[in-house]
Amino acid sequence: MMKEFGIGTTAVLAGLTWFAASAAAEEGAVKPRPSNKLIVSPNGPRDGGDFGPHTPGTKTSGLQEAFDAAKERGMDLEIAGGNWTEGKTPAVVYNLHETLRIPWMQNARVDGGHAVINYTPKTGDAVVFDSQMSGCYRFGLIVSQSDGAVVRIAPKTAGPDGFRVVTACEFVFNALVGGGGAWPGGEPHNSQLDRSRRWIGAGLWLDGSQGSIDANKITVIETVGCGSGLRLSGAVTRNTIEEVNIHLCQDHIQVGSADDATPADNRISAFLDCQGIESATGASVFGSRNLLTMSTRPFPRGADLTLGEKAVGNVVLFQSPYRLIDRSPAGSNFFVGVPPASGTVR
Repeated sequence: MMKEFGIGTTAVLAGLTWFAASAAAEEGAVKPRPSNKLIVSPNGPRDGGDFGPHTPGTKTSGLQEAFDAAKERGMDLEIAGGNWTEGKTPAVVYNLHETLRIPWMQNARVDGGHAVINYTPKTGDAVVFDSQMSGCYRFGLIVSQSDGAVVRIAPKTAGPDGFRVVTACEFVFNALVGGGGAWPGGEPHNSQLDRSRRWIGAGLWLDGSQGSIDANKITVIETVGCGSGLRLSGAVTRNTIEEVNIHLCQDHIQVGSADDATPADNRISAFLDCQGIESATGASVFGSRNLLTMSTRPFPRGADLTLGEKAVGNVVLFQSPYRLIDRSPAGSNFFVGVPPASGTVR
């Protein structure tokens, strides 16, 4: 019996020794780093991504499902892109057959590679942000030929703090492309403007009609081919907005309207170039205490800057000659830079 127990004891000890050695080896091994992130991939979920064009029942290439899941699970989100090389690699495109509605989120992060998000309907908004707080959002190209907005930021849902608001967020868009397209004649390198083209929809619309959009940083590298390149309406305040290049638009910037003098205390920096659209206008400002830094190329007939009757306390820094239409009370706004060009109207 002693020998039998001895053999068994030896086997047990050997097993314990192996287990301890294995545990030690596993402890020292390099483990995958944990990641609290969902991924939308070009052929997801078939290619290993969490969501994508093959998400069952999707009408948004898996994007709506991904945003809803990220909100529900409290996870970051990555939208995979890829380098496009003509004749070698295709562009990564996620087609939207209905509006992508980004739900209320707080402390969210969305990292978008340089993919194309392509909105296919001819009406409605392409991407709509509901209330957001303390978030960071980066996208590649968003393309739409609709009469709606390419991107509309429009808070309307009360979040956990009870506010209908977009605040303390950063938004970055590589390009917002509207129905007028990215090229004057519809083809690359064609310098002849196609007069039959329609300049419709809005590039970026900050819509504060149901909730405030306050104290955010927004960067758009290119806005092109829109009826309105940048539009602010309603309770839009204290935002820093950089539009590196707004071009080929009908009305490049609209801050409020004749019936809406609410947008105030925003800082907007932009280069404007209509590229020959005869009826195009530069910036129209109806709100108060906004700071605009602008550089423009000449508009054939429209003004570089129009100030409405209720526009007061605005400061405009011009880096190029400008034509001004000023309907505001005399002396109520301030201009810095080169003198107005001929044709200024008061």
